[in-house]
Amino acid sequence: MENINLKINLGGGPNRTEGFLNIDHLPLPEVDIVADLRKGIPLEDNSVNEIMALSILEHLEDTCFIMEEMHRVCMKDAKIVITVPYLKSTAAFKDPTHKRFFSERTFEYFDRSFIEKGALPDYGLKCNFKIEKISYKYYNPSGIRALLFNNHFFIRFFWDIIKTITIELRAIK
Repeated sequence: MENINLKINLGGGPNRTEGFLNIDHLPLPEVDIVADLRKGIPLEDNSVNEIMALSILEHLEDTCFIMEEMHRVCMKDAKIVITVPYLKSTAAFKDPTHKRFFSERTFEYFDRSFIEKGALPDYGLKCNFKIEKISYKYYNPSGIRALLFNNHFFIRFFWDIIKTITIELRAIK
């Protein structure tokens, strides 16, 4: 499948995004490719220009494997947008289908610059992404709570301030 503008939505289910090929394990009308992501992404190497993985990584057992698969199918400089429940959100823990939990620091393991600086151990992962942006969705960003949300002390030590995090990555090849 050779297409320099191929964009995929991993685990999109019934949520279709215009311009994106929807890949999911459920055979829904909105799903273009039915596939078990635990076995890989059924696309050729270096064939994808953009990936959305919104609320899917927490449902997969092997985060390293799916990150390596995303890197494999990505073209050089492909954009990847990942949204996951934040580690200190009860939403991360209350769903019995969630297998993994994430913080902003989780994705540093997939950015070789952190390993090269000696900041993290080298686990021999076969992928490299540059972290371009991290953003947060707050539970209640209005009023006095908004002031607290911008205080890293509260974010670090209290629960249910941040609901999800979105990480934007760039594939380094």
